Amino acid sequence: VDIMKKRTKVPYTTDNLIRDDWDKMPAKLPTLKPAFRKPNGTITAATSSALTDGASAVLIMSEDKAKELGYPTDITIKSWDFSGIDPFPELLLAPPIGWHRALKKAGLTAKDIDLFEIHEAFAGQVLATIKCVESADFAKKHLNIDHAISNTIIDMEKVNVNGSSIAIGHPFAATAGRVVTSAMNELRRTGKKHALCSICAAGGIGGVCIIEHTPKMK
Repeated sequence: VDIMKKRTKVPYTTDNLIRDDWDKMPAKLPTLKPAFRKPNGTITAATSSALTDGASAVLIMSEDKAKELGYPTDITIKSWDFSGIDPFPELLLAPPIGWHRALKKAGLTAKDIDLFEIHEAFAGQVLATIKCVESADFAKKHLNIDHAISNTIIDMEKVNVNGSSIAIGHPFAATAGRVVTSAMNELRRTGKKHALCSICAAGGIGGVCIIEHTPKMK
């Protein structure tokens, strides 16, 4: 990609966000200072996503229209939900509420989900989301139900299997489209059926969707 730098076109051939100094990381990462809650916070430069440039557009249409235009129809949106929560002190914990409602609309449980794409604004965000969906107390407080949102312990081998926003960046205008596209591509690569996409946003907002892969519909 050619980028103008001081009126000169400079070619960039590698993604400069991706680190390759793995041998130094075990020693370096524990020395990084917390960014927010000092001195004992867990959010550091290493456990936060980088703000990167990007934009996305997602084209959604009916199956009939897709067939008419020659687009593949093997991926469909099975359900979705938008949720909100008091931003203080639970700024980024709205998505678990959306998990419950999206799963219910789809007629599925967490055990039926093959892949989880959870926006990794911070490493702690992914871990907190999983802890909340496994918590009966959280479900009782926010949804007034007597059981945890997830009917199973979330298998971390199904979560962000190709890395997420910490690994590849977080362009605000593109992350949601990137998360959904990552899930779609992985369903196609593996032949699996269901993926749940979970995205937090500032102001206590959450967006969740479940997508379904039907290979024979290509």
